[in-house]
Amino acid sequence: MDETVGIQVGSGLRTARLRAGLTPAEVARAAFLSQEAYVRMERGKLLPSVHTLVALCRALRLSAGWLRTNSCRVPA
Repeated sequence: MDETVGIQVGSGLRTARLRAGLTPAEVARAAFLSQEAYVRMERGKLLPSVHTLVALCRALRLSAGWLRTNSCRVPA
């Protein structure tokens, strides 16, 4: 895994979660993930699959294109 990509994805997930006012447990539950897996993604230690990424976008109310725009910056 490219460590830089993992860090960027994790940072984007954390920012989106905080803006949505959700806890890691709430995001994990909404995306049908274990809390441990979600936290590892947020920390950049685990990259989500495409299927998981779609579920995360739904849970965080993000467009599917958020990841590729502006180096993972989440829209306000």
